Amino acid sequence: MPEGESTSRPRFCRQCGAAVPEGSVLCPRCGQRWYMDRVEQQGSDLWQKIMEKRAAAGLGEAPAGAESKEFRCPHCMAVLKSPVDVCPHCGKSIIKTKVMPQTGEFKDETAAGSDQLNLPDAARGLGTIKGAEQRARSYRKSGMKQVFTALVIVAIVVIVLAIGYIVARQTGVLPSTLDFLNPASSQQETTQQATATEISDIAADVTSTGATITWSTSTGTYGSVLYGTTESYGMTAASDGEQTSHKAVITGLEPGVSYHYAIVASDDSNKEVARSADRLFTTTASDTRQTIKAPVVSGCSVTPTDTGAFIHWTTDEPSTSQVLYGTDQQCSSSTTPDPKMVTEHSVRLTGLNVNTLYYYRIKSVNAQGGVALMDPPDTFSTLIVVPTGYKVGERAPDFTLPLFKSQDTLSLHSYRGQKVLLTFWAVYCPECDRELSLLQSLKNKNLPGVNIICIFLESKPGDIEKTITKYQEENGELTVPVIVDMYKTAAHLYNIENLPCTFFIDSDGIIRDVEHGNFNITQVEEKLNDL
Repeated sequence: MPEGESTSRPRFCRQCGAAVPEGSVLCPRCGQRWYMDRVEQQGSDLWQKIMEKRAAAGLGEAPAGAESKEFRCPHCMAVLKSPVDVCPHCGKSIIKTKVMPQTGEFKDETAAGSDQLNLPDAARGLGTIKGAEQRARSYRKSGMKQVFTALVIVAIVVIVLAIGYIVARQTGVLPSTLDFLNPASSQQETTQQATATEISDIAADVTSTGATITWSTSTGTYGSVLYGTTESYGMTAASDGEQTSHKAVITGLEPGVSYHYAIVASDDSNKEVARSADRLFTTTASDTRQTIKAPVVSGCSVTPTDTGAFIHWTTDEPSTSQVLYGTDQQCSSSTTPDPKMVTEHSVRLTGLNVNTLYYYRIKSVNAQGGVALMDPPDTFSTLIVVPTGYKVGERAPDFTLPLFKSQDTLSLHSYRGQKVLLTFWAVYCPECDRELSLLQSLKNKNLPGVNIICIFLESKPGDIEKTITKYQEENGELTVPVIVDMYKTAAHLYNIENLPCTFFIDSDGIIRDVEHGNFNITQVEEKLNDL
């Protein structure tokens, strides 16, 4: 055998018959796994059988005997009568490859270092079997799909776990993130929970109009006393600061009346940490230790509306303000006590029925605990429904208009419960310039419970801005709320004919007075105080 030729038999795939390189486990043509031991044993016998099947199928000639001097194409293994440059069966060049004799000996003289394999296409025409390269691409694509699917599944699992963790944290199922990272914090919290606050040594020193409640707590807390004539309490008296020994003074009680009370301990965030059981004390019929003088009440007056009333009275010394009222003489309803110590008292009742008779009792308590309680109760009647209109005594029509150079709007009903000075104005009105300064002067006085509103009628935004800019240059900042009635919506509701026009509206929304033309600031201030 010439030097350099292969001494081993060619190996062929048992599936398609293609030549398989040494060291390869898969067929380079069809990608099927072949069994080396079987192919090695069969050798060229397997090829002989394949060629016979090809001949029987009319795809080529039957292989010649071993004694024949014919040759085979190294690509398609077709029988050649003599060595040629191009195979007449497959059309491939065989210049670089020696023609394989029938013995099956084979040598590939492809240039050294080439990474291309000249593999025989032995199974040409045997069937439609996919090649190894296409199958390898299919395997690679399948592998990439599996990796991508795995990554998607992992991402979904992570998202679900994160959402579950957040929900568990918000619902309190899991502890705070730092609790398990800081064992000392958890231990401290457990210790604090274990040392719950206890309330002890509760005592009540009772007089005819008040009581002094003392108690102790096992830890420093803020303390208060809930008290009232029923177990629902309704009133509160607080002790001073965070401490363990507490005292709360209750005043303004009625003689000979039993009161329920309970002690409440709170932390610095005003969270209740302990509460005592309900207790009871009874004020004495008279104070034997000292005589407490009650304030003297005078000048009582009632101004009813359709759904409420204003009750005014005077005391000879500073005292609190409260009104008890109802549709019967029991006066079972009451306003919240105003703890401010004053001599001029004013309490507003709201939510009353229209055209109904009400009983009321005035109650004032001075600093010494002296109680002035009207007995027997007096009466008043609410008015019938007040009609809406622009005349004195009628309810001021409501409106909603835009504020100048703002996206916000202003509505009259938002000032219900407060006094309102409502002025209609225009840039073309020569008498209105002076009134703008008067309105700002009233605004600067900060009259309690008084609101000032200025409405510009059908004025162009540019003209309004020039007017305001000129005023600010001459007098300083303008803080009076300015709204624009471009289409005279509010002007028609209030029947505006002459400018300027000013309406005095009380806290119930009732028009009490109307001024046409310029006004005197002193007179206006007096009218506002009388509303």
